[in-house]
Amino acid sequence: MMKKLMVTVAVAALSLATAQPARAQVVNNNTTIPIIVITLFTPGTVAVPVDPAVASAVLTASERIARNREVISPITGVAIPPEITAVVVAMMTTATPEARTQVQSALSQSGASASVVRQLMSNLPSLLSNSTAGQLQTALSAFNGLVNNSNAAFLVNPPAEFLAIHAILLQISNAANAVPHP
Repeated sequence: MMKKLMVTVAVAALSLATAQPARAQVVNNNTTIPIIVITLFTPGTVAVPVDPAVASAVLTASERIARNREVISPITGVAIPPEITAVVVAMMTTATPEARTQVQSALSQSGASASVVRQLMSNLPSLLSNSTAGQLQTALSAFNGLVNNSNAAFLVNPPAEFLAIHAILLQISNAANAVPHP
């Protein structure tokens, strides 16, 4: 009897010990889903554009990026060249063949497998122009997958296309996270 009690207490303590960190990271108020956010490549959560206020914030940020095409790298603090920003915005709106080729070529330098690069490439089109619920989260996850599978040389000196994608995804996710949740 005492042995069973000790085993039960040990299992309960282990369950609580492992459940606490996970519970501290998860925000579950029917408007957010736990995922990885790209704030300098650290985990977190980002709002899902299901809540109309969140969807509106994401749309406003997307329209501003597509219209102004002024993007500052959060890593370097330097403006991304306008011609690179135009290509990345094209990839995240209409995904023209030229934009696809240039962005894929830049991301292929990462050392990540072709399937990891393809995963990100498949989640970028229409993100700024006609995104669907969950597309931002999928794109963020694919971006983090690329970062996690990239070699150090790529991450130390990334191409401007990578920096532009990072900056744009960060701006959109920050807009989504800025909306207060009840």
